[in-house]
Amino acid sequence: MNARFERIIDGIWRLKVPFYTVYTAVFLIYTAEGYVLVDCATTDGDVDEYIIPALEEQDVSLLDVKKIVITHDHSDHAGGLPRIIELMPHIEVVKEVTRLAGGVCTYPLPGHTKDFIGVLDERSCTLISGDGLQGAGVDKYRTSVPFKEEYLKTLERIKNDGRIENLLFSHAYEPWFKDKMVGREAVLHCLDECGKYV
Repeated sequence: MNARFERIIDGIWRLKVPFYTVYTAVFLIYTAEGYVLVDCATTDGDVDEYIIPALEEQDVSLLDVKKIVITHDHSDHAGGLPRIIELMPHIEVVKEVTRLAGGVCTYPLPGHTKDFIGVLDERSCTLISGDGLQGAGVDKYRTSVPFKEEYLKTLERIKNDGRIENLLFSHAYEPWFKDKMVGREAVLHCLDECGKYV
């Protein structure tokens, strides 16, 4: 895989970092207050080999990255955090529901973990749901929602939140084999499908 952030939607880019036979996504969001990273892959090596070169390719200085959101503490999403902090000691680590910048906030998505958060970009009506919405899982990793009641409430919350017109996942989840849903109709279909695998 190339160490390159690909533009997904205005102001949001995705980097695919290899993880076993699949990948884990790291997202980059532009805000007027500085860039926000979402997750940081699995290892120090992932940071050095993928994230830092991708930021350089994007012409983003490490000092321009002001915050990193950790969606949850599983190693494939948060394992690179010590190296990120070592390279960017100025960075603010965010693990709770809060406003990040104008038009961008974290968003509660309990289910996969009790304290799972995504990131809502209200400017583009896009929710980075990471592992917060899992469909039927991916590869050997089947749907993992130990907090089923909370997950079902999460699905309902998103259904009732008219701001959300696009979804971005951390992996290409089945049954869609896609890592994004674009348009309100696609979002609602995805949420219905997610409910079937709980």
